[in-house]
Amino acid sequence: MTSYTLEPYTELPNEYQMIKKTPNTNNARIGIQYGLTDSELLSLNTNIDNMDRRGWSFVEHSPENLKRLTPDTKKGNSQSWKIIVVILNEEGCMKGALRGDDGTIMLMSSLSPECQIDYQYRLIKSKDKEWKICQARMIAPLFFWREIQYRI
Repeated sequence: MTSYTLEPYTELPNEYQMIKKTPNTNNARIGIQYGLTDSELLSLNTNIDNMDRRGWSFVEHSPENLKRLTPDTKKGNSQSWKIIVVILNEEGCMKGALRGDDGTIMLMSSLSPECQIDYQYRLIKSKDKEWKICQARMIAPLFFWREIQYRI
């Protein structure tokens, strides 16, 4: 049986990543996260004593922020998306949970042009010509994961 859990990220212990547990593996980190269901996200244990936002704040559910979080890829263009929750840090990194027309959820991180300068990993295009999507798993403060659960 497959289950999901949140675990602290080693390099940023106040931020958490989703781990997939299957009969064959106990800690499969999930890459770009498409096709998640409400039940998978609601099953995450967010009952952890950690309210540290570390410079992250909620931002507007605007058309501009939706473009910044939507990958300009076959999957990103396959349906319409709506923001469930979006946060931004002081450095220009945005994280969001988006719901597609099919009811599934994708988790995306997007970087401003300034934030891209020092980022050393793979980026893909977003619907915003200047912002780029991180091709990586979601690592976010606990309040982000809790807020997703509150809103779905």
